[in-house]
Amino acid sequence: MKQDNVNRFVTMARDYDEMAPYLVPQYNLLQESTIEYFNLEQLAQPVIVDLGAGSGIFLERILSRNKSALCYWVDSSPAFLDIAQQKLARYKNRVTFILSAMEAAWEQQMTHEPDFMFSMSAIHHLENEEKKELYQRCFELLAEKGWLVNIDEMKTIYDDAYYNSLLYWARHVDQSQSLILQDKRDLYFKWVDHFDRWKARNIANFNQPKTKGDDLHEVFTLQMQWLQEIGFVNVDIFLKYHLWCMVGGQKPAAFQKENTP
Repeated sequence: MKQDNVNRFVTMARDYDEMAPYLVPQYNLLQESTIEYFNLEQLAQPVIVDLGAGSGIFLERILSRNKSALCYWVDSSPAFLDIAQQKLARYKNRVTFILSAMEAAWEQQMTHEPDFMFSMSAIHHLENEEKKELYQRCFELLAEKGWLVNIDEMKTIYDDAYYNSLLYWARHVDQSQSLILQDKRDLYFKWVDHFDRWKARNIANFNQPKTKGDDLHEVFTLQMQWLQEIGFVNVDIFLKYHLWCMVGGQKPAAFQKENTP
């Protein structure tokens, strides 16, 4: 990853942790819907991997509701690691922290076969071949009937609709300023400073080529096709809100794989 992108993620760690629930459209809905859809509160000791786990917001939701869940935090940012270790300190016996890029061999540090592999707002930074390779690795790692779910920024089918979804997020951030408490306004403006660069990359330079580490959005239907080609079943788009898509699939049981043409 380019050094300027590394620096960008380091400096935004605290800002993102505080501001994401306000400034990412339907952030809470996306996470809550995932927990509810897969009944994560009720499962007996599920093993869960969060790829690009950031400050640990999603894992904290899961661990606080399921008292037996075992989780893996995977991210490449030392700054996010510091925040996540503080946030998840009370669950330290049920969380393994793996500081690693998604493209690296983070799975070598795992000792449990995962039932669920989630990612939110991370995989879109990878190039397409890396996305597909990651999906393939997740398929191989998952337990039978395990799920991979990517909650991410994705293109829609048509460019004009995709562009409108980018504009929507920009408006959402502007309009959300009134919701920010006074003691968090400084964090809001720091987040907006990062987001201004996002707008420059994605809106002002909409048709310009991008490189790894940028926002390499890909059409959600194509990503669903990749999952099917890899061998996932029950592939679906479970939720879509403008730019944000919840796409995933299930690894079939052994007998299903043997009988698949």
